[in-house]
Amino acid sequence: MIQQIYQRFKRFVENNRLFSAQSRLLVAVSGGQDSVALVHLLLELRKEWPEMEVALAHFNHKLRKSADVDERFVRRLAKDLGLKVFVGRTRVREYARRHGLNLEEAGRLKRYEFLEKVAEKWGAEVVLTAHTMTDQAETVLMRIFRGTGVEGLQGIRLRAGKVVRPMLCLRREEIEQYLKEKNLKYRVDETNLDASLLRNKIRLKLLPLLEKEYDGGVVIHLAQLALIAQDENEAMSELVDGLWPMVVRNGGHNNNFLILEEEGEGPKKEPRLTLSPSFKQRGEIDTLFPALELNISALKEMPIAVSRRLVRKFLHVVLGMESPSFEQTQAVLALEDGQKFSWGQDKVLVRENGWLKRVEVAKKKVDFSFLWDGRQSIQIHNRWEFQGMFVSAKKLGKLEYDDSKRCYLDADKLNFPLEVRSRKPGDKYRPLGMSGEKKLKDLLGERKIPQEERDLLPVFVSSGKIVWVPGLPVSDEFKITGKTRKIFLIEKRGTTMCAPPFCDDRGVFS
Repeated sequence: MIQQIYQRFKRFVENNRLFSAQSRLLVAVSGGQDSVALVHLLLELRKEWPEMEVALAHFNHKLRKSADVDERFVRRLAKDLGLKVFVGRTRVREYARRHGLNLEEAGRLKRYEFLEKVAEKWGAEVVLTAHTMTDQAETVLMRIFRGTGVEGLQGIRLRAGKVVRPMLCLRREEIEQYLKEKNLKYRVDETNLDASLLRNKIRLKLLPLLEKEYDGGVVIHLAQLALIAQDENEAMSELVDGLWPMVVRNGGHNNNFLILEEEGEGPKKEPRLTLSPSFKQRGEIDTLFPALELNISALKEMPIAVSRRLVRKFLHVVLGMESPSFEQTQAVLALEDGQKFSWGQDKVLVRENGWLKRVEVAKKKVDFSFLWDGRQSIQIHNRWEFQGMFVSAKKLGKLEYDDSKRCYLDADKLNFPLEVRSRKPGDKYRPLGMSGEKKLKDLLGERKIPQEERDLLPVFVSSGKIVWVPGLPVSDEFKITGKTRKIFLIEKRGTTMCAPPFCDDRGVFS
């Protein structure tokens, strides 16, 4: 039996090319039966691959009374086997409290942080963990209970960055038999016997029932399902990566470092996008490209499975959502122009003109009002700069109309100084070419000016009458005509300004 288990382990490593005969391997060892068995299987393999290097890494979470005993056990194991051992310690409970995390999440974060540092320090190409086929079956069942998609059915990934799981080919019963026949000692984590935890309940009650009453090979079949899902998810991910640059803008396209990665520890783990190849942890990524926009209209022409993947990726990189749910993804796909999707008070998306983008949540509106003689440049919200200029109508030449950048006004119809103020409720005026007045609010909406900008735009006023609002036509009352002698030009920073001979050095018409 021992030899059969070893041969299956070796074939699994070789067939999946998990590591080579010359690899330097860092093995995460808790002291439990699975990690102890992994160490001894590797030492058997080293007899055939003598150039392979093995070191142990143990992380003490300081959560249980027996934690220090576990640490001493691993130290003794390393000494007896003549292996190097690295030990890390953190009071995880205190860390979780300081950072607002649950114990499982905090423990996993600090454990993998420790493993990454040790791997870099020792020069390990691969970090091995002792997840088994039974762990895989438990994880897939938990994901199904939560209503997962194909990503969740992947269960525990065979590879995730530097982390490799070479024991996913072995059931827990086989490992127990291996330890028994080799008379190997190991530590027992008493928390694994707590049936109030979902994973333990599946392990202790559900899986034995399924094996006895329904399918003796249920663990194997669930593990096969996970491998199939991993392969199919990889193919889908490649398709999505190829389409990504075609459906986004304003964020660059060098996003290939994003992969979908799953972990199998604990009932609350979800598939998540993370950084590759490093095994970065939950909470390290907030938003990567907040200005990115997604072409929702284009997604309507794609298969729904592809559209969902693209939306999930967008929600991650723009809002920092670790694992968007099916309902959230569907809600985004169903958005119509002008509708919003929110994930927290400061993480809001809006669909405008077929594109999905993040809304810059407006802070409390700050009203402003000041007088302007039209000669100095003015700044609004440290965001826009406007300059005024008096120009001869005869010398101006061809006018370059662009309501978002500039306006041309009949200077003789204006009363200076102009008032420059924020928008007020009930503001209305008669835009160029219209027969009557219209509310400013309605005009801004019709022009599809982003909601977050509407309260920031300056309103230029002459004797109480609106003259111009950037993005909208000038007032019909102050438009230039064939009789206009002097033009007052207002131009937003970044556009081409008029130059002499139209103005003197004081900016006054000459």
